[in-house]
Amino acid sequence: MIRILSFVLFALLPFLSFSQKPNDIVKWKFEAKKINDYTYDIIGTATITQADFHIWTFNPGGKDGEIPISLIPTTIKVARGNDYKLIGKVKPQGKQKEKKDEMMGTIRYYEGSARYTQRIEANKNTTVKGVATFQTCNESGCLPPTDVDFEVKLTDVVPRQDTTSADSVKTDTDTTLSALPADSTGADTTLTASDTTGSNVIAGSTSAQDQGASDDEDGLDKKSSWELFLMGLFWGFVAFIMPCIYAMLPVTVSFFTKRSKDKATGIRNAITYALSIIIIFVAIGALISLLFTQKTMYEISSSIWFNLFVFVVFVVFGISLLGAFEITLPSSLSNAMDKRANTNNIGGIFFMALVLVIVSFSCTSAFISNLIVYIFTSGNSFGGVIGFLGFGLAIALPFALGALFPGIINKMAKSGGWLNAVKVTMGFIELAMALKFLSNVDLAYHWGLLDVEVFLSIWIVLFALLGIYLLGKLKLSHDEELPKNAFGQPYVGVTRLFFAIASLSFAVYMVPGLWGAPLEAISGFMPESKTHDFNLKKQLTEIQINSGSSHSSSGSPGNEVRPEKYTDKLKSELPGITAFFDYDEALAAGKKTGKPVLLDFTGHSCINCRKMEKAVLNNPDILRDLKDNFIVASLYVDDSSPLPAGERYNSKLDGKLMKTLGDKNLDLELMRFNSVMQPLYVFVDGDGNVIENAGGYVNDIPRFIRILQSVKAKHAAGHQQ
Repeated sequence: MIRILSFVLFALLPFLSFSQKPNDIVKWKFEAKKINDYTYDIIGTATITQADFHIWTFNPGGKDGEIPISLIPTTIKVARGNDYKLIGKVKPQGKQKEKKDEMMGTIRYYEGSARYTQRIEANKNTTVKGVATFQTCNESGCLPPTDVDFEVKLTDVVPRQDTTSADSVKTDTDTTLSALPADSTGADTTLTASDTTGSNVIAGSTSAQDQGASDDEDGLDKKSSWELFLMGLFWGFVAFIMPCIYAMLPVTVSFFTKRSKDKATGIRNAITYALSIIIIFVAIGALISLLFTQKTMYEISSSIWFNLFVFVVFVVFGISLLGAFEITLPSSLSNAMDKRANTNNIGGIFFMALVLVIVSFSCTSAFISNLIVYIFTSGNSFGGVIGFLGFGLAIALPFALGALFPGIINKMAKSGGWLNAVKVTMGFIELAMALKFLSNVDLAYHWGLLDVEVFLSIWIVLFALLGIYLLGKLKLSHDEELPKNAFGQPYVGVTRLFFAIASLSFAVYMVPGLWGAPLEAISGFMPESKTHDFNLKKQLTEIQINSGSSHSSSGSPGNEVRPEKYTDKLKSELPGITAFFDYDEALAAGKKTGKPVLLDFTGHSCINCRKMEKAVLNNPDILRDLKDNFIVASLYVDDSSPLPAGERYNSKLDGKLMKTLGDKNLDLELMRFNSVMQPLYVFVDGDGNVIENAGGYVNDIPRFIRILQSVKAKHAAGHQQ
């Protein structure tokens, strides 16, 4: 069964993507500058066309020396070729900025433009190809990483007399930075390329300072991938304590030590076995990294179909972990590998490791799927290799340590009922996490399956049952009897008791959410508040803002013009605020009332949108100001509501027919504001003229209040800056 699921996943992934692309923010020009008869500089110049955007340096920095996973460094890779060789490393040149960010530490980037130079020596006329990977950001968010392919033709090469077929040299990066020179001349060929795509919101804003810094390419991937490695390590250790692997440890170590001619040989064989496990899992990760780029991973993780598929996979694995059935690979495969396994040579030991990986798939498959989902949402091109390196290391390390220090085996907890308890616990958690992915699809298509009450009720029941299970009051098919104390009474250990307390406490914490309590700890996972049938917090907030509003709760609403379009499916996420869901209708309301219009580009599955709404926009002072002085338009970019036939049109970006409300709103965001970030807050007047672009997610109430005051002042003054 798992083989079929894996095949379907990898068959569908390349097709699950968005086709829309933003306007050109970064324009690339690639050219060849001739140095002498056979030496050329391949120069790539990135020109940033919007003043508030930037691109990252080769090493964008980060907090405590670790590059945040959301910052994708710029890379320039020149393809290998038989007609030329690379001289040295790619040299970046530009006016580097550096700033301190509360969340991400010290970060470094280029504004305006940057230039990258790779020197080559050619032995004949040829074409040099390569790819530039970059991420475009401003203070409120980032576009996803983008690849731009380039090629430059060399047409007047005079070979050096002693030149032979040039050996390819792997492209690397340099750490030298200098002031941006004037545009080069004498280029034989010029290619202009530009491309941008989807969004990935991050937070952070402080003033930047001009400062040069050294970029260390050698440590780049390691630093930027620590989070992926640790996540792989975590899921690997969880998989290790599953019954089908943990119980194999003493048997396997004993097998190597007793069947070997001496202790040293036994240790060597056990370590070879552990290394083979790591190699197998790294090979799986390498396949993922080879098949999917950063851009592809982002597009896949944003797909509705991917969310639905992950929901199904998580449910299947969750039920399996609870003991309903086992997910295994075909027995013929494990039998074939087992025949090749022996301790007489390295190949035989490798096949023994392969047998373990195959046989234990019933335990590890759920956690491998968790790691794959995390890899796809990380946007890291090498995430597969790094994540599965951690996963394989976590499983292999105990086998190596057991061979080196046999005494550890005797001190380890014996196999027993606690192993199945861990397995069942992870089953409950898998089922809970599956609901988040179903909720994303449910909100986009307005199925109405998971409103807030239903979502929370299921979570409360799941974690309450988990707590009861850990206390030994609920038994499943594979559970053993609890141990008995000196008085013959069954008991639970202290560790298990504390996990039960944590699970039951979490269930109790969620109960007030049924009546509208914010539940900020899990607000990003919950469905939108508009699906809440009885929201006491929302009602109290409405009373509070109406008491100080220029419009009483019984009088005419703050938005004198009422919305008509899409109100049967969409509701405002802001208490007391009448929201519009159609751009043109909102502009008409702004024009009629003389109020500025807040365009809130949002999404049903946008976690930062929910955080912004609950942490900032739900502030009574902000709500009161929005109610009295603004028209609010919530423009969902992922909504599936069909557009009326007369409103459908072909996008000027790619010619695609805009058929849904989400298509229209995303196209509007791309065309008007060169962005696909959610949330994005833009203030316009009734004619659509921009008053102020407030950017994306920033958890800062005073700042947003100042923005509202600034917009009102500019609007009153005719938008004069």
